[in-house]
Order: sequence, then structure tokens, then C-alpha cells
Amino acid sequence: EMESRETEAVRRKRPHPTTEEDMQTETHQQPYPKVSEPSRSKGRPQPHKRREVRLTSVRGLQQELREDQHRDLTELFQNHKFVGCVDQTRALVQHQTRLYLVDVARTSQELFYQLILLDFANFGTLRLMPPAPIYDLALLALNMPDSGWTQEDGPKEKLAQCIVDFLKTKHEMLKEYFAMEISEDSGCIHSLPMLLDSYSPNLDRLPMFVLRLSTEVEWESESECFQTFARECSSFYSIQHDPFLIDSSERERLHQDKEGEGGDPSRHSSDAKSSSLYKRQPWKWIVEHVLFPALRLDFTPPRKMAEDGSVLQIADLHDLYKVFERC
Repeated sequence: EMESRETEAVRRKRPHPTTEEDMQTETHQQPYPKVSEPSRSKGRPQPHKRREVRLTSVRGLQQELREDQHRDLTELFQNHKFVGCVDQTRALVQHQTRLYLVDVARTSQELFYQLILLDFANFGTLRLMPPAPIYDLALLALNMPDSGWTQEDGPKEKLAQCIVDFLKTKHEMLKEYFAMEISEDSGCIHSLPMLLDSYSPNLDRLPMFVLRLSTEVEWESESECFQTFARECSSFYSIQHDPFLIDSSERERLHQDKEGEGGDPSRHSSDAKSSSLYKRQPWKWIVEHVLFPALRLDFTPPRKMAEDGSVLQIADLHDLYKVFERC
């Protein structure tokens, strides 16, 4: 009875998606696992032999994607020209004579949601080295402000163990359908799904992902289970603003600024290599050469993206010509 109450307490928690403030918590001081080096080809990873999915629930969710497609945005993404990154979550693209501002965070989340449904049970794997203990991840997440934990929910240690026990009961389904391998013995995550070649998620957000799997996924209904899992997984994989992420060009500029201030550049370089503030992830390269090529090939934008600010037209050459003529 005590275990059931603890499990229910975990299920009641409704943490919010990770915010910028979360990135500044103590989780950045923790040693995170690394993923195996992703391949350098473009687009969705292709298994040796694609498995046919006959589940009615999955086919229904795939059909919903097709029915909700926005034709004009599909044409835009399929035939756009990438212009450049404004920052980590915004990029400029050109389509015909128009210039558009694209919300990278929203767009990447929608792309990954679709890839999870379209590649259902056909994922490659990202191996975690070393495997990540679910108990430690859950405890880290419960210590985050957005976990929603209160003293009425009980000790965090017991809740973390409930999350371990609960996810272990789902290990067969997670491995078969989503390439997410969980050890029954150790309660560790050994692998995550590879949704795009040359791409891996930000593992700093893995603790909250683990917590939300136990609280936000509707495990009792097949269709809702797959849909809510896809939403949580796509949120985890999406490109979000990370104040600790610095691109190579920015790192070089900081290095030059430090040298100009009279500091020791070699010491600064050493600090940059060892500090968690300097992650060696070329995010601009990922956005331009991984994310947006995938949007050309595999993306069917939903209608909501035409109304929620995901894509904004900011200029049209025809209008600019009129301005020049008046001048």
C-alpha cells in the first residue's frame, strides 16, 4: 500500500518543460554520460531492414500528421534556402522572394515528434557511455524547481526509487518500439533512439525527461501512450536555448578578448576545455547541416505553425524594390 501511494504521488507530479533557469541549477555540475559518436550522413538513420508497423494506433497517429499538413509551409520548408542563425533558437531562411524567421525550438520539436511516429520501431540507437542510472537522474530532476515536488509527496529518495521500478516495468516496450534500453538489474539507461544522423540530444535535460516519462505519459491507453511519449521525447530532443552552450566562433572571440585584456591565453584555453560552460558542440553546424536538411526531406508542418509564430515573414524583395523606387 505504501508503494502504491508513492507511485501515485509520482504520477501526480506535473513538472513544466525545462527553462533557462533550470540550466543554471546544480545539474550542470554532475558528470553526465556521453553518447556514442553519431554518423555523419544526413537525414533519418536507416536500419538494415525496415520493420513494417501494423499497429492501428500508430497508423492513426501517422494519418493525423498527413491530415493536419499545411501545404504552403510544406512548400516553404521543402524549397527553402538557409540564410543563417540569429541565435540558438532562431534562424533565417529564404523562399522565393521572401525572407522568413523560423523558431528553431518549436520547429525542431515538431520535426522530432513526427520522426518518432514515422520511424516507430525502426530507430537506430545512441549508446550511453557509461549507462545512466535512472535513480540518480530522477533524484536530480526532483531537486529542480520545476519538478513540482512538495513535502506532501514524500521523500525524494523513495519517489526516485518508484520511478526506477515503474520504468523498469516498461523496459520491453521501450526497447522494442523506441530503442530505449533499460537494464532490469541495474536500473540504468543504456541507449536512446537515434532520430537523426549526426544528432544527439542535450543530455543535461535527461533527468527531467526521465521524470516526465513517469508523470506525463499516459501509459494505460495505447494510442495516447505513443502520442504522449512522442511529445515528451520530442521535447527532450528539441533544440532549446542553453546559456552554457558556446559555439566555436564565440569561443574564439572570448579567447581573443581575454588575450586583449592581458590575460594568459593558454590558461584561458585550458579553462575552456575543462569548464562545463564550454561544450564542444557546433550548434550552428547542427542547425544548418542537420536540422534544416531534415526539414526539407521529412517534415509536414501542422496548421498551427502558421498561427503560433513558428514561421514569420519579415521581408519581401518586391516590397523592398518599391521602397528603393520611391527613394
